Amino acid sequence: MSKIKIPEGYKTTKQRKAIIQLLEENITPLHAEEIYLKLKEKGIDLSLSTVYRNLDMLQKQGIVVKAYMLNEDKARFGLASKKNYLVCQSCKKIVIIDNCPFEKFKEELIEVHGFDILGHSIEVYGICPECKEKLSKNSESSKDR
Repeated sequence: MSKIKIPEGYKTTKQRKAIIQLLEENITPLHAEEIYLKLKEKGIDLSLSTVYRNLDMLQKQGIVVKAYMLNEDKARFGLASKKNYLVCQSCKKIVIIDNCPFEKFKEELIEVHGFDILGHSIEVYGICPECKEKLSKNSESSKDR
């Protein structure tokens, strides 16, 4: 059972609950099409447009965040509680950053720029340890030639 509640004034539909539960189960953010296909596999009856409509509503309510990963043309969706990521540019693995470094920086932004910060997401791009090791081995083997 999900800990996330649909805001008052919105119906708690089977589809909304299923989308939230799926996003809770998945470590990484998903494309809308992936959400649609995974829910279909679970026997949830919905259309792709229903998925997009619900993701839009959940995003406006601050439950879901939309992220655009480098070199991808489609948005990914994840829970707002899982909104900070490390992304491997080689294998596209995504790792959630649990301790958010933004909170310290937020106060400075408010003080310097006067903004009311309503939300944020952080995407850091690099190479994961596994890909780094593969690249290192490939580099060494090409030197041996």
